[in-house]
Amino acid sequence: MSTFRTPVLRTWEATLAEHSSSVRTARRHIRDQLNSWGWEGERVDDLVLIASELVTNAVVHACQGQGEVRLYLQEFGGDCRLEVWDSRFDLPLQERRPRRFNEGGRGIELVRDLAFDFGVITRRGAGKRVWARVLLDVANQPPLLAS
Repeated sequence: MSTFRTPVLRTWEATLAEHSSSVRTARRHIRDQLNSWGWEGERVDDLVLIASELVTNAVVHACQGQGEVRLYLQEFGGDCRLEVWDSRFDLPLQERRPRRFNEGGRGIELVRDLAFDFGVITRRGAGKRVWARVLLDVANQPPLLAS
């Protein structure tokens, strides 16, 4: 007799200060939360790196004195969505070519490479949420639609 398990929607959120130390705090919180949900290994590492990039972008480019960044995690049946909120409503996804020897300018490209899917939700006066999805079981990813 097999037992059918109904997936459970799990959510978590946190508010961080607009400060460079919030990047480290976000990485720790995301890793701890995913581990508490039973996630481990490479997918956790991917989400931690994505969180690091998105929180860095929010702190460096978007907050501009507004004081906070918000993190949201949703997990359902091995599909995890990470969102980072900041107070600006402008789009962060414009591509720019990083200079050869600069350390910065590669964050969104890295997020694109690591995430199954990602995007942004923006509303004037309400800020924006940059989100990324990572699937726990890469072998069972649904097919991508042709552009």
